This record gives sequence, structure tokens and C-alpha cells, in this order.
Amino acid sequence: MRRTDFISAVILLALALAALLEASKLPFGRVGSPQAGFFPLILAVVLAIFSLVFLAQAIGGRKVEPGDSRGGSTTWNKIVLAIGALVVFGLLFESLGYVISTFLFIAFLLRVVERQRWSVVVVIAFSTSLATYLVFGLLLNTPLPAGILGL
Repeated sequence: MRRTDFISAVILLALALAALLEASKLPFGRVGSPQAGFFPLILAVVLAIFSLVFLAQAIGGRKVEPGDSRGGSTTWNKIVLAIGALVVFGLLFESLGYVISTFLFIAFLLRVVERQRWSVVVVIAFSTSLATYLVFGLLLNTPLPAGILGL
């Protein structure tokens, strides 16, 4: 058991229980007509479930050897690359538009950060940008920047 994983899981569980307690004070409503406590309560329950899974993994997980590569420089390189990609995504979002900038962002993360094959990168990046555009742009009528495609 990694002590840090165990502590993180306990803190997440405490946070989930606190959020659950506070969200239960708000009116819940119904699925068809949610009120102020609907989403906070659902999110608190989901966080509690994930923290319990994380806690179970921390308790039943393997011991980490001193020479284990977790937390090495490779992890920090990936973090820096992901943050850089987010900055570039934010800068290009308005000019390129939602679909193209999202496609490029996901493709960069999959190809450069996670080293996936090009076929996987293209399929997942295209599917993600198209699916999220359909959900947010068309179904939810969220105004998204059209960019050069005019979508």
C-alpha cells in the first residue's frame, strides 16, 4: 500500500462526504425539473464512489519498490507538455474554432504525450471533437467559436 495513495483517497472521501452533507441541505427537485441541489448531490455521490474505489486500490495495491519509476522526470515532462498544449489550445480556440482546435489538442495529447499510433490518434481526436461539438454546439445550443470552418 502506498501511503500517499491511501491519504489521498481518505481526503477525497472526506471531501465527498462534506459535499454530500452540504448538497443534501439544498432542494433536490426531480430529474425532469432539477433544483439547486440536484447536480451537487450527484457529483458528491460520484466523487464518493471514485474515492472508495481509489481507497480500495490503495489498500489492496502492490507495494512500490524504491527504484520504481512512478513520479520520475517522464511524468513531469508529460505534465509540462499537457499544460503547454492547454495554453496553445486557449490561444487558438477563437481563431481556429472549436472543432479544429479541439481536434489538434486531443491529437497532440494522444500522439506526443501518450505516444499512440496515428490511426488511434486520428480516430479518437476526430470522434471527440465531433461528439463534443454535437452535444454542446447542437444539442445544448452552446455558442462555440466557428473559426475558419464556419461551424
